[in-house]
Amino acid sequence: MNQNAEFTQDSFEEQDKKFDFQSYLRAFIRYWFLFPIFLVISLMAAFFFLQIKQPVYLAQATLLIKDEKKGISSGGDIIEQMTQFGGNKLVENEVEVLKSQTLMEQTARELQLDVNYETTDGLKTIDLYKISPISVKAELISEFAYQNPLVVHVKDNQTFTLNDEETVHKFGQKLRNAWGIFTVNKDVESLYTDVNVVFRNISSLTGSMLGNLEIVNTNPKSTVLELTYEDTSLQRGKDVLNKLLDVYVQSSLNDKNNEASNTLKFIESRLGLITGELGDVERDVESYKRNQGLTDISAESNLYLQNIKENDAQLNDVNIKISVLESVDKYIKNAGDGTPAPATYMIDDPVLVQLLTRYNDLQLQREKYAQTTQASNPLLGTINTQLSNTKEAVRENVQNLRRGLEVTKQSLEAVNSRFSAGLRGIPQKEREYVGIKRQQSIKEGLYLYLLQKREETALGYAATVTDSRLIDAPIGSTLAIKPQKALVWGGAGLAGLLLPALLINLLMMLSNTVQAREEITSLTHSAVIGEIGHMKGAKDQPGEEGIIKMTSRTAVAEQFRALRTNLQYLGDGSCRTIMFTSSIGGEGKSFVSINLAASLAYSDKRVILIGLDLRKPTLHDRLLVSNKYGVSNCLIGQGSLDEYIQSTGIHPKFDVLVSGPIPPNPSELLGNGRLPILLEELRERYDYILIDSPPFGLVTDSALIAKYADATLYLVRFNYTLIDHLKRIGELQRTHRFANLSIVFNGVKYGAGYGYGSYGYGGYGYGYYSEESESKLQNLESKLRKMLTRS
Repeated sequence: MNQNAEFTQDSFEEQDKKFDFQSYLRAFIRYWFLFPIFLVISLMAAFFFLQIKQPVYLAQATLLIKDEKKGISSGGDIIEQMTQFGGNKLVENEVEVLKSQTLMEQTARELQLDVNYETTDGLKTIDLYKISPISVKAELISEFAYQNPLVVHVKDNQTFTLNDEETVHKFGQKLRNAWGIFTVNKDVESLYTDVNVVFRNISSLTGSMLGNLEIVNTNPKSTVLELTYEDTSLQRGKDVLNKLLDVYVQSSLNDKNNEASNTLKFIESRLGLITGELGDVERDVESYKRNQGLTDISAESNLYLQNIKENDAQLNDVNIKISVLESVDKYIKNAGDGTPAPATYMIDDPVLVQLLTRYNDLQLQREKYAQTTQASNPLLGTINTQLSNTKEAVRENVQNLRRGLEVTKQSLEAVNSRFSAGLRGIPQKEREYVGIKRQQSIKEGLYLYLLQKREETALGYAATVTDSRLIDAPIGSTLAIKPQKALVWGGAGLAGLLLPALLINLLMMLSNTVQAREEITSLTHSAVIGEIGHMKGAKDQPGEEGIIKMTSRTAVAEQFRALRTNLQYLGDGSCRTIMFTSSIGGEGKSFVSINLAASLAYSDKRVILIGLDLRKPTLHDRLLVSNKYGVSNCLIGQGSLDEYIQSTGIHPKFDVLVSGPIPPNPSELLGNGRLPILLEELRERYDYILIDSPPFGLVTDSALIAKYADATLYLVRFNYTLIDHLKRIGELQRTHRFANLSIVFNGVKYGAGYGYGSYGYGGYGYGYYSEESESKLQNLESKLRKMLTRS
């Protein structure tokens, strides 16, 4: 490799990182063991979840809301009168009524759902609805009971114990304790003897029950509602729907019966008043005829009487209307204090009829919402506002109608006065009789009208039916809808694959150390002259145990041979003085320099290794030689060079010059001018001079030494050197501060995920090698790597 190639400024700009799928895949292969681990954990969690989770069943019913507009058209008024109390129902309103707190609370109370019975069977919780061996009748429940279940242990058909107490109680005995005042009764025979009695607050219970209830309109063009209820007990789900529909129907009937009852009361009160007045008039006619001896009326009297009767009939109609308007006005003024509502069908004016109908509907609607909502509900306030506005509109309409009727009445009375003037020629007795008879006709017509309306109202009251019909009675699903086992198992399997994938991606994002050779070349723009695999224990082992056997065929030994061969490509091939440095300590300078020196010696080259790390020397410990004298002595001019050069004992042509005593001023000592003289003398004796220098990233000593070296090998350690340090190496390459700078990638853990094939003679793969053969784990990883490569 030619290290003299020139690089432009732009070539050292940090390039945009491109997605490397192979590196990404290698990370997954490296952590392959996480997938089976997480998969097993996820499947175990799914198993225990299915064991613990109670199955949920679905109960379903179908309800038809009758719509008068879509019903059978009637041909007579009597049918319309019979259905006058039905009102117009909106499907949306009925959905809200069915989902009201009041109806659901009444359902829960009637089914006694505030006391629930459960038992455990291993990890499973079994709901004992209607199959519990005991039942609890509570008179008073404390707040403590809502937080803690009561455990009943059935001893036999007569006795039981509570919780962990040893006291034996009898069934039917009233008990007082922290749970309140209650009685435990023996119920159905059951195999379960330990029962957990769970007391639930009725308000919170109602809320949870409403959450399990769903009501949908299956078809927007129809009025059919589908009710579904989810529960851990299939029977309880069906019972809740049945009871809810019963409560709903009864509530609807009660509303319509109250309306019909109020109308009947109003008619009865008016009939009582008219009956008395009619009796008085008839007695007056009888008394007048008897006293005056009247038997017949002359033809003239008949003519006038006929005209007067026609006029009086109109006047009678006006008086009736005025009377009805007075009753309406009285009802509106006294609304809310029990005053019976007037019958709207007794009023001819359609506007007033519509207003009264709306007023009555709003009254009923307010009563419904008052039962199901809070007083501060904005909807209840809106209804009250509408009631007030409607009330004012009714009163204003009544006043307008009344003024018109008064004008009509005055006109009719004026006509009557003219006819009465024509009767002056008739004897006074005849005229008085006509007046009495006229009063009788008025009262009799009003009496007959009220009698007819009373019978029609009574008939409608008796024929009152609900406005809804149950199409399909509640049925339940034979299979549980929750949890869905296939979904749980599938989700667990997917989680077992996704979680390790997410963890691996997280590790990749959090990693700030060098993981691949590509990172080095892309950030430093320097050549990687060699790679050294990780050798377990080599760093801390002294002497021969920390040095590769260069005669062996291990992968690491082959890597050092390859590095030795690549030295000929440094610069113009004549680089013989080589400095080793790194960014920080611990990246393997001493290990690589010792073993490279040994490899060169075995290739019949005279090699000397100089320890110029004057601050923290380690060569003497690794080579098991004395550090009493060394380079520091030479640099201060003490003694001769031959006195300090030592044989390593590894190979006859491998010598070492250790650092010697640690000086107080290493940088000044390296820069005093004696170092180039020392190196020049050593060049005459040795083929290669290898210099173990301090880390460049920590001190400036390496910069002083680099001026006298032919090439620099910069150590980068796998999963140890920081990514930021690579940028510093790139800066050194750009500025040519180190001659012939190349990188040695040290401590590489190839494993199954590094992505390199076999290396060296005999097909040895990269990995953890301390012997000739691979370990069992590495053999397994190699086989997996080959399988993945083939696939």
